[in-house]
Amino acid sequence: MENGMDVAIDLRVAELLASRLCHDLVGPIGAVSNGMELMTDEEFGMADDALALATNSASQATQLLQFYRLAYGMAGSRQGSDLTPLAELAKGYLVHKKAELDWPSDQRPGDLPDGAGKLILNMIALGVEALPRGGTIGVSATAGQGSSIEVKAVGSDAALREDAASSLDEAVLVDDLTPRNVHGYFTRVVAQRLGASLQVEQVSPGFVRIAAKLPD
Repeated sequence: MENGMDVAIDLRVAELLASRLCHDLVGPIGAVSNGMELMTDEEFGMADDALALATNSASQATQLLQFYRLAYGMAGSRQGSDLTPLAELAKGYLVHKKAELDWPSDQRPGDLPDGAGKLILNMIALGVEALPRGGTIGVSATAGQGSSIEVKAVGSDAALREDAASSLDEAVLVDDLTPRNVHGYFTRVVAQRLGASLQVEQVSPGFVRIAAKLPD
């Protein structure tokens, strides 16, 4: 019976994550379609604008897919040693979230365990959720004995929504999750898989800190 319950939990979380991903992709993919339609309509003479719309939207969709491929997919479970590509992915992801990335190259250690990159991306996405008006996502990581990851979300009105905070609680029921807050739950599960403890706190108005300490 327990195995059946685990399958039901996994299925619901997968469905919610798929809904979240589709929600984020509908906008840019729809814009690509609109741009292509305008390009074929010579009456309005908007070919250049339509091409720019389609090109920019296609780029946005590609960046989202690349980010989520590692954040949610199996490929991210093997990502740990080389964080430079992740920084580029995160930078592209944040452009469309009205946020900037502050992740110095000396804060990208090369000896974190496999799966740490996946956790970092999910922590970044969780930080973005706390920036309704945009801001800055700061990332730092240390490796070796006492490895740790820290993400800082700083911006006007930066705060974790109540429903997102509830999804981080170990007592949350999977049936109470929604596409809007499932990401917090998923981030906590990713951290637990690495044996890491995840901490999210409102340090001060406009400043949310997300930290994970990996086991030695």
